[in-house]
Amino acid sequence: MQIEFIKEQQNALLDRKELQVKITHPAATPARIEVKNKVAADLKVEPDRVIIDNMKTAFGKKETIAYIKVYESNKVALQIEREHILKRNQTPTAEPAEGGEEN
Repeated sequence: MQIEFIKEQQNALLDRKELQVKITHPAATPARIEVKNKVAADLKVEPDRVIIDNMKTAFGKKETIAYIKVYESNKVALQIEREHILKRNQTPTAEPAEGGEEN
């Protein structure tokens, strides 16, 4: 997976950097967590400060355009971002299987 930064804009009012990136991938669209970790590593910031707003892949193409926000701190991100966007950007956790008990 390769990430190319198309557009970068500083938003001082919201204490964040707004990025538009092009992600080239060999197979299926990469998971948000993979993209988030790669962008965080490239920018040398903590992954919890990186919020992926949206990712769009055209049918049949092996490239995705993503809108990403990098906040000055995790606290600011939690205050500003919408709840469903924060939920999408959480690290997946192992959930117990439902219906584990039989009656």
